[in-house]
Amino acid sequence: MCNELAKNFIDSIEKFDDKTYLLSIIIYNIAPVIAKYKPSYLIIFHDKGRRNLYEAWEKYKNFIKKELKMEFYQLKKASYNTAVLFYNEDDLSSVLKQERHVEFLSTYGYQKNMSLEKSLERLKERYEKECPHEIGIFLGYPIDDVIDFINSSGKDALTFGYWKVYNNKDEAISTFKKYDEVKEKVMKLIMHGVEPLNIINDMLI
Repeated sequence: MCNELAKNFIDSIEKFDDKTYLLSIIIYNIAPVIAKYKPSYLIIFHDKGRRNLYEAWEKYKNFIKKELKMEFYQLKKASYNTAVLFYNEDDLSSVLKQERHVEFLSTYGYQKNMSLEKSLERLKERYEKECPHEIGIFLGYPIDDVIDFINSSGKDALTFGYWKVYNNKDEAISTFKKYDEVKEKVMKLIMHGVEPLNIINDMLI
C-alpha cells in the first residue's frame, strides 16, 4: 500500500468531527469485506492515538448499528479498548459451514450446525481470555495457514501481510494486493469528499 496515500488520508480526515472520523476509519478497514473479498474484519478501538476511538465507538455505535449496512459483533470490551468484528452475514455463515472448517472448529468447542449467532457467542467467550487461533477462520484466512501457524507457534512463515503465510505464497500476496487496492480506493473516495456511509450503502466499491 502507498504510504504517502495513507499519510495523506489520515491528515485529511483530521478535520472531521468524531463521528465522521470514526466512520472513515471503519469503512477504510472493512473495505475488503464490503468488496466481498473477506468475510469479516476485526477492528480494535483504542483510547490512544490521534483520536480516542474507544470513546467515539461507545458514543456512536448505536448510530452505526442503525445506519451501517453491515453486521458487527463486539467480542471484548476492556477499560482502554474494544474489539469489534464487522462481518458479512452470508459470507461468514458460508465460511463457517465449510467441512474442514467445521471439523477444525469442533476442536475448540464449536458444535456442528451451530448457528452464526452461537458461533459468535463461542468466539466471544474464548476471546475474553485471549485472542483464539480459530479467529483466523472467521477472518477468512486459509485453514492450512491457520493450522501451520498453530503448529509452528507463529514462526518460520514464508511471508506475512494480513496473516502469516505458510502455503501458496503467490496466491496470498495476490490476495493482500486486492485488499490493499480496495482500501486505497476507499481512501481516495473519502479524500474526494464522498461520505463514508455512502461508500458502503451505495456500494461504491
